[in-house]
Amino acid sequence: MRTAVDARTAWTEPAAEAIGATWLLAAIAPGGALGRAASERGTRRFLRGDEAEAQAAIERVDALAHEIDAARLAAMRATLAAAPDITAVLARASVGAVLGDVDFFEIGRFIAALAEIAEPLSGWFAGVHDSVYGALQMALGPGRSAGGGFYLADAFDPELANARAEANASQTAYDVARSGLLERIARYVGAESVRDGEFVLMRDHAFGPLPREIHVVRESPAYLLCDVSLDAAALDALAARDTAIARVAEREESVRARLSQAVAAAGSSLAFACEALGDFDLLAARAQFAQRHRCIVPEIADAAPVAFVDARFLPLEEALERHGRRYAPISLELEGVGVVTGPNMGGKTAALRTLGFLAACASLGVPVPAASARLPLFDEIAWLGIAARAVDDDGLLSSFGSEVVALRDFLSRELERPLVLIDEFARTTSPREGRALLVAVLETLYERGALALAATHLANVAPAGAAHFAIGGLHALPPRAGAPLELEAALRRIARAMDYSVQRVASDTAPPADAIALADALGLDPNLIARALGEIHRSSTAEET
Repeated sequence: MRTAVDARTAWTEPAAEAIGATWLLAAIAPGGALGRAASERGTRRFLRGDEAEAQAAIERVDALAHEIDAARLAAMRATLAAAPDITAVLARASVGAVLGDVDFFEIGRFIAALAEIAEPLSGWFAGVHDSVYGALQMALGPGRSAGGGFYLADAFDPELANARAEANASQTAYDVARSGLLERIARYVGAESVRDGEFVLMRDHAFGPLPREIHVVRESPAYLLCDVSLDAAALDALAARDTAIARVAEREESVRARLSQAVAAAGSSLAFACEALGDFDLLAARAQFAQRHRCIVPEIADAAPVAFVDARFLPLEEALERHGRRYAPISLELEGVGVVTGPNMGGKTAALRTLGFLAACASLGVPVPAASARLPLFDEIAWLGIAARAVDDDGLLSSFGSEVVALRDFLSRELERPLVLIDEFARTTSPREGRALLVAVLETLYERGALALAATHLANVAPAGAAHFAIGGLHALPPRAGAPLELEAALRRIARAMDYSVQRVASDTAPPADAIALADALGLDPNLIARALGEIHRSSTAEET
């Protein structure tokens, strides 16, 4: 059985999916290696007591989102995504290792990205100035190619240039000596040319002793398989060439050592710049998220109530947009314990998820998708009821059993300020016992001072002093006429007739669930619908009598 709480995020595992925290973390994930390294160092989650820090972090994201337009921010994020993480290279240089050309190439790419991002945004990069990388950029400059590559150019060292010139000359001298030898052998065997390497000499073309440069590899009655050994002149030229090549390698290694020392000298500054670019990658991802989803800066409060106007649960909003449907924003104010009732498909669960999603945004220092919002920080965000099965890896528990275990684990932690979201708790047991359990849970949470919101079809479950909310519900959805609509069309018809607003009401007397009307709208067989309505009528008549 998995642990109930993710130690890094401090929301329960069922809550991560239910409130869209998993989706949120993916949406604000950095794009580059440096940003991922910064994230692995620890994405800050703000808890109760961190209100000032959380407010400042959100305002910083918002400031960047307003300073840089969307196109430029997207271009900057592409640069950050391509910027290499050179921390391992810097570590090797710091212990005296001689770096290779690929290392210098990566450092050059990093410096280019740093200059592109940091120079125009100096206010966001305190401590990162031209002096951090300017000298190294100049030192590596002779090796930069027009296409952005790196080459250990002659300009790094006059002696390197001389050594390469000598190596080229010695290579030419060797090539001339070897070619002259092959020409002499070709004349001897009566051929226009002799291939460098093994060649065939027919016996009827061999006259007298073979020249000592011809070495017989294998004999047959008709031919000799031969190769050519270098003569004295070619051997001298080869030795001179190898000596020149070794000198080139020595001078190249000397240049690499000098450049490696320059990297080591700038190592601490470059390491600081790596962290700065990584942190900025995290910030830029959040700023782009805020731009893309029209987010605002909430008030981070040190106590309840939580309140928001026209808030949106973004994973659901995106899913609806893909199907050409409009999302209905939610407004809510809650202090202590609240209960929300309403019809099926009316948005009770969406209200819980929206509250949890905004709380997750605040805990991660991210602006929230709402017109306005006031949010406290929580020690934990817990989800009870539907989806609680995530606590049972092996499938040993029923749905009800999983919910009870999740509740048991949560209550054992005795947190000072949790956010508890309860979706149809105990819905799979008998209504009488399920209601009794839900009443007991809400009373316990109320006594503990928790902030909790429960969605339920059950009536009169809230403790005294709790808030009561109701979904507006279905309006003007006449019985279906004709053949069933395609699913998308049926859902659009229901959406047009549904009032998704969350309204404060005097009590939590359960409104109609509209289950039969919704089943009809979704295309259930008309005969079955008629039987269900008849059963409703018979039950009502029996209760009246």
